[in-house]
Amino acid sequence: MQQIYEFIANKQAISRVFMLFLCCLLLSTPTFAQSSNARITIHKKNISVIEALKEVEKQTKLSVGYNESQLKNKPSIDLALEKATLENSLTEILKGTGYTYQLKGKYVIIVPQEQKATETASTKRITGRVLDDSGEPLIGVNVRVEGTSIGTITNIDGNFSLEAPAGSVLSISYVGYTPQTVKVTGQNTYSVQLASDTKLLSEVVVTALGIKREQKALSYNVQQVKSDELTQIKDANFVNSLNGKVAGVTINTSSSGVGGASRVVMRGTKSIEQSSNALYVIDGIPMYNFGGGGDTEFGSKGATEAIADINPDDIESISFLKDGTAAIYGMNSANGAIVVTTKKGYKGKAKISLSANWGWSKPTNIPRMANAAQYMELRNDAAILGEGNPLVTKEELELWKTGASGYASTDLYDHVIKNSSIQQQYTLSLQGGSDIVSYFGSFSYASDEGLLKSGDLGYEKFTFRSNTDIKIAKGLTAGVNLAGRYDKTSQPWNSFYEIFKQTRVNVPTVPAYANNNPDYLATQSMGINPIALADADMTGYHYYYNKNFQSTFTLKYEVPFVQGLSIQGQLGYDYNHNKHKGLRKKFSTYTYAIETDEYIENEYNNPSMIQVNNNEASRLDMQAQISYNRLFNDTHNVSATLVYERRQEKSDWSNIERKFDLLTYDEVDYAGLKDAVSGGMSNEQAFISYVGRFNYDYKGRYLLELGFRNDGSYRYAPGSRWAFFPMGSIGWRLSEEKFLKEKLGFLDNLKIRASYGESGQDAGDPFQYVSGYNLNVGIYEFNDGTTTSGISAPSITNTNLTWYKAKLLDIGFDLSIFKGLFSLEFDLYQRKRSGLLATRVVALPNTFGSQLPQENLNSDLTRGIDITLGHTNKIRNFSYSVKANMNLARTRMEHVERGPFTSSMDRWRNQSSGRWNDFTWGYQTNGQFQTTEEIKYAPVQDGELGNSKELPGDYRYVDANGDGIIDDNDRMPLFWSGTPLIHYGFNLEASWKNFDIYALLQGAGMYTVQFSEVYAEVLWSKGANTPAYFYDRWRKEDPYNPNSKWVAGKWPATRLIQDTGAMYKESNIWRRDASYLRLKTLELGYTLPDSILRKSGISNIRFYINGYNLLTFCDSFVKAFDPEKVEGSYSAGMNYPLTKSFNIGFTANF
Repeated sequence: MQQIYEFIANKQAISRVFMLFLCCLLLSTPTFAQSSNARITIHKKNISVIEALKEVEKQTKLSVGYNESQLKNKPSIDLALEKATLENSLTEILKGTGYTYQLKGKYVIIVPQEQKATETASTKRITGRVLDDSGEPLIGVNVRVEGTSIGTITNIDGNFSLEAPAGSVLSISYVGYTPQTVKVTGQNTYSVQLASDTKLLSEVVVTALGIKREQKALSYNVQQVKSDELTQIKDANFVNSLNGKVAGVTINTSSSGVGGASRVVMRGTKSIEQSSNALYVIDGIPMYNFGGGGDTEFGSKGATEAIADINPDDIESISFLKDGTAAIYGMNSANGAIVVTTKKGYKGKAKISLSANWGWSKPTNIPRMANAAQYMELRNDAAILGEGNPLVTKEELELWKTGASGYASTDLYDHVIKNSSIQQQYTLSLQGGSDIVSYFGSFSYASDEGLLKSGDLGYEKFTFRSNTDIKIAKGLTAGVNLAGRYDKTSQPWNSFYEIFKQTRVNVPTVPAYANNNPDYLATQSMGINPIALADADMTGYHYYYNKNFQSTFTLKYEVPFVQGLSIQGQLGYDYNHNKHKGLRKKFSTYTYAIETDEYIENEYNNPSMIQVNNNEASRLDMQAQISYNRLFNDTHNVSATLVYERRQEKSDWSNIERKFDLLTYDEVDYAGLKDAVSGGMSNEQAFISYVGRFNYDYKGRYLLELGFRNDGSYRYAPGSRWAFFPMGSIGWRLSEEKFLKEKLGFLDNLKIRASYGESGQDAGDPFQYVSGYNLNVGIYEFNDGTTTSGISAPSITNTNLTWYKAKLLDIGFDLSIFKGLFSLEFDLYQRKRSGLLATRVVALPNTFGSQLPQENLNSDLTRGIDITLGHTNKIRNFSYSVKANMNLARTRMEHVERGPFTSSMDRWRNQSSGRWNDFTWGYQTNGQFQTTEEIKYAPVQDGELGNSKELPGDYRYVDANGDGIIDDNDRMPLFWSGTPLIHYGFNLEASWKNFDIYALLQGAGMYTVQFSEVYAEVLWSKGANTPAYFYDRWRKEDPYNPNSKWVAGKWPATRLIQDTGAMYKESNIWRRDASYLRLKTLELGYTLPDSILRKSGISNIRFYINGYNLLTFCDSFVKAFDPEKVEGSYSAGMNYPLTKSFNIGFTANF
């Protein structure tokens, strides 16, 4: 392996360096010896000791380690070194400083000269080793005897040695770690483990273009989530772990079930049918979202969101660019950018990590449906109150109530859906490196069984990643990042929506099996037997296969003759292949005829059918970047970056569908040719971008950033292809001003900042400026049995169509006091979008023969606030942190293209322009009618029918305009819309000794939900089963006696919809406040002490138990549906349920 490293180091091997990734997981980490034969030349006056050491490091390429805080105040020196040896140079530089040096391999460590303690107490030599919280040695840790000048720093192995008086105290400190003190006792050897100081480590964030900056030095808002925060929530789709962690970031969970996507929305859902998806940037390359960002529950599989393909254990950090600074990514960054940085290797011995998680999940809540007795009572009430005649006799109804033989209740949900499903996740990774090569590699597996008892709903995912960095020659480094994913989603032919709906609508009085014979599934009265739909062997299947490969090759050269100048080239190539295979099988259910003892067959899905779809997509991204970064006179920090980017995207799809004459094998060639359907298409896109960025700060006090991006797209006419997107930000750190430092010593950081940027988003289909005939329009038959496709006249072109633009403004401040004890981030922001697509509303003659093209006409405005509060503290062995965040955003339609209003009432009711789009119109109720007399004298609620269909218990509506009629004029803007305006989260972390705990509470507010169909109509569709909550209703004491008195209940008296009056008007009865607070995650962990692991070969192992979606506080009616889940298609609430889970697992480092 040593020969491999030397081979790579040879300059003649540069052309083959990118082949190294094939063995990245097999790399070892030997230490390289390098002589100190380099000659040093320094002719400078009044140079600081630190600057001189940096010059030595530059000329020798050795790593020089020192404690900057101890050397920065040493007097400046005059140097006249001409081709001096390393030893002579270091001796001259350190003369009179009280420091000397140690040489080991490629390292020079500056250490204090050994001094004898001035104390009279006896001294002794002690040794020790300092490790980080993962058991790795720390180099250059400052070890000092308190109250003396005795001190040293740790060497390459983390070891130290010094003379210390007995009973004295050692102070051990290192940048980024919490300092510790150790009392010198009778022992001679000490082992110290420093814990990471998250307050310090979190100060460095990854910003746009992948540049790492101190958060204090930023003039705009960037919030970052670290790797350990991503793995605290155990979900097959790690995107869900972001919910509640970052102000202004909302996660919309997929409605399509296992393997489905979750959508990330930043600072409010966008309007007018434009995408709300953020732009993802993975290791500097904007990511192509092959999956399209989600699907409905009708889709057999939710499309994959690009970011969800990444194994969370591979991620180092995620940065959220929510304001105008995202404009640096230009096209498609109008909704913000999410910058993902994956883990890299490091110089040190190889570390192997293994993590495993096992989980059990179950639906958070599922509304309970009526059993047979309840259903028959409700259905009988409906018959009596509607038609006037009972459905069954009193005696038969009693048999249903008592569950007599032949009158048992059927629970189809129990036949189809499991109580819980099992998930598992495993990750194995290797990380390490040497002076020349550093590497990170991982392999992971995840699976989810799904909730169907048939076992035919499931998801599996495999991922790998290999990140390798290589020092090819002096100043020249290369990086090879490779990643891949394979996943498979399987499910029955019918979607979960369809299966689940059949467990809701089918009545509980019909058995699951005809004549209770398990060989014959019973035909249901209101739909299809869901036991059949859930069984892939009976009804068919869908299999979805996804293969994805991502690669990034980077070559960076640090120009030696210009300090701070570097040139970088980056090539990214992604490939994605999606395959779908579906088989629809003919199947039957049966009705038992007791008179003839026969099973009457009912056939479905005839004929059987097979579908095969293939989709391929690839993206090639090329970037050339030149960067300059330099600090002048310890005062002026200047950096600039120029980027040229060229991107090409290609996609192909094809599909075929055939029907079987006789199903034998599930292959296309075994199906018939009659009525076969096939199709396919290829697409190609190209983009060019020029990017510039300039940063300046004065002593870290006054901050400035300017940038631009010029994007060109193939989509538009030549005169509209280019768009210029500028951005800029300014900041002022008042905490660095003397007048505040002297008076407010507790102030760590106070910064005010403002940013502005313009961004864009693709609009409309490409080539709308090209005039051409439309092909394949309609199907025509001129000869019997022969069909011909038509051609239509060209559509009107639009040569002015271009991107829509977004202007983003953000003003905020950051505050930190008492060394991070309390912190606050506050932002006010505005996003103004123009050029949104619409079709111009004008009157056209009937003979026009075409339609108007889309134009950039509409516009909207979003305003909101982000607030993040933090508190971190440590009391002896107990440390904790509390973090709360909140976002409130509203969107107003500035202009919506529409025709003229017909009246002032029409304008008031239907105007969109100039209005917030977050409210819904409806009726206000005023209790329930108690008697028929109240109904008689109440305002007319049901049009020309008057109140003839109203009964005691029905809802009484408020006559808003006082005209005695409840109609559309009484609808008012009473309710929030179905999109939350406010999102918030509370994060709590604490640790004591080897125990740690994490809790996340997350919630949303100022929105409503309204269901339809089964959940919002008693006996929906003229007799379907109904939720059990409707059983608590107004009813006759004796339903068979029309003169019996009414018994009050929560809901109106049961009737079929044609027999009701105004019961189902949209009102506060059916539209409910969906605000909620949820205990999203609770995790308890324990790390085994070093004393147990010392001889095991394991450097660190942590066990944990975890709960997810444990408790929910919300409206009691909404809770049964889960307020975080959307209503789904048709607002029916039939989408895949959100789940609560219980997990156990461990993470071990070797």
